[in-house]
Amino acid sequence: MQRTKVKSASRTLEVLELFMDERRPLRLNEIYKALNYPQSSATNLLKSMVLMGYLNYNRANMTYLPTMRVTALGSWLPSMINREGGLVSLVDEIQRRTDETVGLVAQNDLYIQYIILKTPGHEFKMAPNEGTMRLMVDSSSGLALMSRMRQREIDKIYRYSCHYGLGGETLPQFEDLMREVRWTRQVGHAYVPKRPTPQLSSIAMPLDENLYGIPLAIGVGGMVDRISRAKQDILDVMSEAISAFKARQEQEDAREHEALLNAA
Repeated sequence: MQRTKVKSASRTLEVLELFMDERRPLRLNEIYKALNYPQSSATNLLKSMVLMGYLNYNRANMTYLPTMRVTALGSWLPSMINREGGLVSLVDEIQRRTDETVGLVAQNDLYIQYIILKTPGHEFKMAPNEGTMRLMVDSSSGLALMSRMRQREIDKIYRYSCHYGLGGETLPQFEDLMREVRWTRQVGHAYVPKRPTPQLSSIAMPLDENLYGIPLAIGVGGMVDRISRAKQDILDVMSEAISAFKARQEQEDAREHEALLNAA
């Protein structure tokens, strides 16, 4: 059984993602051709988005462009993430010290999702976009998150992934998955070379922190040979940065607790 998307919802978001990629006003024919929509469906969808205030329609040149209302939808998220113990600073520090792509990852149902990504300036990278989702049972960050779960929770994630036909033939056997989870739990990190992309490797650690109840992990990824050569250095940097992050969290919690006691 395949998990299906609601067509109207997915098309609305695909239109906005097209503008994100193109970064310019677009005509109707450019939109429906790029997204392979029927012209009539695209026309009705774009008119609805104009009426709701998410697209601007310029009658003079017959082009559409997102409005600032689109930006406002998620404008509160960066400040929320920054408030949660300096997560952006943690990503920045690890990226600066490793000179590889670093991602803060959140669990999203059966997937992991990159919510903050920082990339290096060099050309040896194949970084995903922020917001990209990957199957939890087939990623290093997923293993890191699952290393903090009970087996019955992992079993449920795996069974639903199979039930919805996610991952196809690339899905590991459950016994192999649990072997990787146990090893990750033992050594404190997940190292997945050449998966899901053969040219790439990644190392991930659980943060033992959450964002409004959403479990988090942090990962460092890059070309296979670069990550393999620098693996121990990367692990040292990640461990040091995460330890410092947790110490700052504890200090902040202690200050907040003291402030509450003083106010009582």
